[in-house]
Amino acid sequence: MKGTHSALRRAVWLAAAFALARFWLAGRLQLAEDEAYYWEWSRNLALGYVDQGPGLALAIKAGTWLLGATEQGVRLMSVLSGLGVSVLAAWITAAVLGMPDMALWVVLALNGGLIFAVGGVLMMHDSLMAVGWMGAMACGLMALRRGPRWWIGVGLCAAAALLSKYTAVLLFGCLAAAALCLPGLRRGLRTPWPWLGLALACLGGLPMLLWNAGNGWTSFQHVGALAGGNSSRHQGLPWLEFVGSQFGVLTPVLCALVLAGWVRALRRWRRGEGSEEERFVLLLSMPVALFFALLSLRSKVEANWPACAYLGGVLLAAAWLKERYASPGRLGAWALGVAWAFTLIAYTQALHPFLPIPQRFAKADAPARMDGWRALGQRAYRERLAMGPGTFTAARTYQNAAELAFYQPDRLRSVLVVEDPPMNNYRFWDERASHLGGNALVVTGQDWEIQYVQSHFRKVEPLPDEVLTRNGIEVRRAHLWKAYGFKG
Repeated sequence: MKGTHSALRRAVWLAAAFALARFWLAGRLQLAEDEAYYWEWSRNLALGYVDQGPGLALAIKAGTWLLGATEQGVRLMSVLSGLGVSVLAAWITAAVLGMPDMALWVVLALNGGLIFAVGGVLMMHDSLMAVGWMGAMACGLMALRRGPRWWIGVGLCAAAALLSKYTAVLLFGCLAAAALCLPGLRRGLRTPWPWLGLALACLGGLPMLLWNAGNGWTSFQHVGALAGGNSSRHQGLPWLEFVGSQFGVLTPVLCALVLAGWVRALRRWRRGEGSEEERFVLLLSMPVALFFALLSLRSKVEANWPACAYLGGVLLAAAWLKERYASPGRLGAWALGVAWAFTLIAYTQALHPFLPIPQRFAKADAPARMDGWRALGQRAYRERLAMGPGTFTAARTYQNAAELAFYQPDRLRSVLVVEDPPMNNYRFWDERASHLGGNALVVTGQDWEIQYVQSHFRKVEPLPDEVLTRNGIEVRRAHLWKAYGFKG
């Protein structure tokens, strides 16, 4: 027991050190486009949003209340969520699965894998859902060990996960499968605790249902399009893209270890070996990966969607290494080395770009999409003030609109000028009527966008472009326009 406590303490200190490093990094990277958009959510709190529930907006609101409308304020809860995931994973590894000597390896894997390293800095739905998912896993393991009262904790964590991202409905299915398949949990179904936990978990979905009921079930249309309702997501070979993306975001060796961990746990279950705790971790991880693998056979699956599958997957990978090598061994070290190499390259490229990526491959330079917004916002602010009082900022995409709002000193919301109601929350923040007849500073990302925007104004005049270069290579160009006489 003393050895377990000592190993766990070291793992927690390591997780805290990583969290501090990510907090430092969070203040040196400008907001990604979606982060700026979610910050706009936090300025307009609601029971739900087109994309997801209110969890992310509430988290950003809390972070910016503590640290102001800064990059670190927006990302604070993401950093803390990553810390929570690491601490819970170390505890499960050391105290529940009985592998205290693997706790450090698990923390290193959950901070070095690219999908976790990015999610631990950027403010994403997955970051918040992950800590709820891991909390539900920890409470479920306690329900196996200490009795069904721990289902209350499971329900609260599941509710928090669902408030953060709709993907958490898969957690409900995983928990139901565990309750039916594991005798230690099945016996608890005769008590009221699992059902109280279920009621609490369902409360996490109530705000979104109420919001959607009053807004034409917009979120369900959005999710349906992402799940295959949009024919454009069927193009190419989405399953092959899915497989490649998973090896990329988890890194190849670590991905192989996770697969080995799942296979080992399944085989032990079939042979009647292994503990119920191990089976519970398996049921809260592998089915999620299988679900998205099957979905990829008919529709494009984004690389980050299966992220929560790898929380339990890393724990079972540690168990596979422990059984095979009695320690992480060389293979475990290789997995961490490759994962951390990918992550450190990504972090370095974001802070000090050193890879000369040509413009035609600019999309491959993900950090470039977070750079240059501060300079563009300050330039737009100066141009807007020069046009006179009452001038507003206009854009054709929600990404440009949100970034311009965050990085202009007065934080004035930009107006989205589009032909049809957009499938994002700007459709509920329509301020066009209050700007009729006014002048605007229009910012577009592509030349052709102005063709659609200029019909909304009496006259449009070009300004010099704002160009972002990295290593002497142009990676992004913003087009600025003076627009007069807004028609709506």
